Amino acid sequence: MSDHSLTLEQDERRSPLANLQSIALELAIRLAILLGAAALIFFGTALIPGDFVTELLGQDYTPELGAQLRHSLGLDRPLLERFTIWLFHFLQGEFGQSFTSRIPVWEVVQPRLANTLMLAAAALCWFPLAFAAGVASFLAPPQVRRCFQLFMQIVLCAPEFLIAYIFIYVFAVQLHLLPAVSRLAPDQSLTEHIRVLLLPSACLGIGMIAYVARMLLSLLLMEEKKDYFEFARLRGFSRSWIALNYAVPSILPSILNLLLIYCAYLLTGVLVIEVVFGISGIGELAVSSVVWRDVPVLQFCAVFITAIYVGIYSLSDLIAGRFSKRGAL
Repeated sequence: MSDHSLTLEQDERRSPLANLQSIALELAIRLAILLGAAALIFFGTALIPGDFVTELLGQDYTPELGAQLRHSLGLDRPLLERFTIWLFHFLQGEFGQSFTSRIPVWEVVQPRLANTLMLAAAALCWFPLAFAAGVASFLAPPQVRRCFQLFMQIVLCAPEFLIAYIFIYVFAVQLHLLPAVSRLAPDQSLTEHIRVLLLPSACLGIGMIAYVARMLLSLLLMEEKKDYFEFARLRGFSRSWIALNYAVPSILPSILNLLLIYCAYLLTGVLVIEVVFGISGIGELAVSSVVWRDVPVLQFCAVFITAIYVGIYSLSDLIAGRFSKRGAL
């Protein structure tokens, strides 16, 4: 056994205390990233042009009323002091009050968060089709594969809002099959939820099909060049049998990692699609918060999205690291 393999085995058998220290270090790094991002978000939102107090009071604005409102909102304090107080309360789960509605931020976000999660879950339902498209493109003749690769490249280059408007024009305006505006309500039936979410999830799903299928095709083509694939072909096994029984299982960790990475990408697409289809979600809330200068709500949305990104990529790094060690052994 080589020295490198022995080193890896010793790394796998290291004490639980060393494993805990490694995990604690990784968590500390992720928390530092989140704190740095929170600081950037807070000071960035403080630089948004315009005066919220003046716009809120409108024609009723007077210097006295403006000073009173700034004092009640804490806007008359130094910026660094405001950041310290905001971060202290945020870490305790106190997200402040909305400037416009004057109700707790969490009460504003909670119903919209449910809509965003439903849309994301509906988009993930397209993953099996993306997986099947990747395998089918690998097994297809070279001419068909090249055409499919060209189609995937075109879809990947197209922005989500353009795909959404094309789908709305075809399926809502011309064919009248699906609604152009997706309104979600708690009292809707499951069938109505599916009908409302089908078109926006399809806009996200076609991007998933293009991205996942393209990456899966590349992974399978790399597997085809390995010795075991050629040896199985020489023994008389078909290309499809080898791919489904050996190549696909060997790249399952990479597929799982690919799915996690796409979840982070999917979050950005969800925010865009919400605005296009009028879905009352986190993305639509973030945009309206910018328009109305509702800084506490905007800060929560930005920190929440950043936390999801950090969590997904941390999990992706963990899976990739674990399987790379096992593969080296």
